Amino acid sequence: MVMDNNEALQAIRQNIRDEKNDIAAIQIMDLASNNQDDPMILLTCCSMLRTIGNDKDFPGVLSVLMSHIPSEEKSKYEVATGLIGLGCLKDAGTILDELEDSDRVLRARAAVMHGTDRDEEALETLGKMGNLEEIDRVLKVQVLGSLGRHDEAIAEAEDILKGSDTYRAGRCYISALVLADRVKDAAKYAKERMKAKNADGYALMAYYQWLNGNSTASGAFSSKALQQDGHHIGALETIGYSFCDKGTYWEAKVAAGAINEIEPGNPAVFRILAMCRNQ
Repeated sequence: MVMDNNEALQAIRQNIRDEKNDIAAIQIMDLASNNQDDPMILLTCCSMLRTIGNDKDFPGVLSVLMSHIPSEEKSKYEVATGLIGLGCLKDAGTILDELEDSDRVLRARAAVMHGTDRDEEALETLGKMGNLEEIDRVLKVQVLGSLGRHDEAIAEAEDILKGSDTYRAGRCYISALVLADRVKDAAKYAKERMKAKNADGYALMAYYQWLNGNSTASGAFSSKALQQDGHHIGALETIGYSFCDKGTYWEAKVAAGAINEIEPGNPAVFRILAMCRNQ
């Protein structure tokens, strides 16, 4: 049965790559129907339905998934984090509330709280964690920014950058500056990072340009980043946003598809597709 499922998944993914979404949708629903007691397969089916933009069948498969949540803590957590990636925050929160506190559970709860405009609770939850990793500190910056505590957000972002020069850390800093209406400082930082002439530097400038409403420049810098690293998720995500802004939705979906090839189910895929649907 496991082999059959693997073969079915390969066939579905090939049809998605070939843009045969109608065929893929039928195959996904068949796979879900044959695995109604397997939450991980059902979660994968939900992810693929979102990928092809099938909002009609998604709620039904999600409902079956939520009625077959595993009892084992590790599997529960995996389902919850998968649902967060799909944007199903309320459902993810329901599962997370059943789990014992740990840093990873608190991290996921804080993400759900932030995504549902419960930022004071998110900040409190992050404060309960024993050790804040970079991803947690980035979320803290976002939460502080949402609360209007911009000086604290920027200070936290600057502190992250003292020990990290990742794309994620740089993007966090640019976001905090722009949200605080310090656009010139954001531009200065992006220009400084671009001097390295690497994928992260160009991708950060692309992100800054997109935040500043310049989709054409954003797309150009994203392309430069992708010339350096064709698998740069940040650059692919930003160029997807830029295509959406310009109304070239097919190209945006191509960017989302490229991300899904690199990291199946990456939340950036669903953010781009959601932008396409909401335009």
